[in-house]
Amino acid sequence: MKHFLLILIFLVVVGCTSDDAVDPSGDQWVLDNVVCFCFFGEDFDFSAHRLQFNRGAGTVTIENEPGNEFIAPAGTYNYTDSNGVIGIEGREYRYEEDGDTLILTFVDDPIIADDEVVYYYSKN
Repeated sequence: MKHFLLILIFLVVVGCTSDDAVDPSGDQWVLDNVVCFCFFGEDFDFSAHRLQFNRGAGTVTIENEPGNEFIAPAGTYNYTDSNGVIGIEGREYRYEEDGDTLILTFVDDPIIADDEVVYYYSKN
């Protein structure tokens, strides 16, 4: 009976482990679009902004052009991942990974009406 209980506890723990973490399998995420209360123009090219997560090291590498920085300036940063929310440089983003699409939604201040930002990435 004791073995059965240990096996049951193990299965519950394994079954409840979250697979929702950003998959850092070496894939690079390329920014396709940004939806916000801002204006980029019809032909704005977001593709110079890229993310690459390294779950083992707990880092994200950001590539972008100076002056067109999204999330943070180019560099490698530590990130946190908790319950579908990642934190990078003091800012938090809810994320959803749907096949080859990664959607980051800035966790905004509800008092500020125009700080909603959603980033759409595709797997490179």
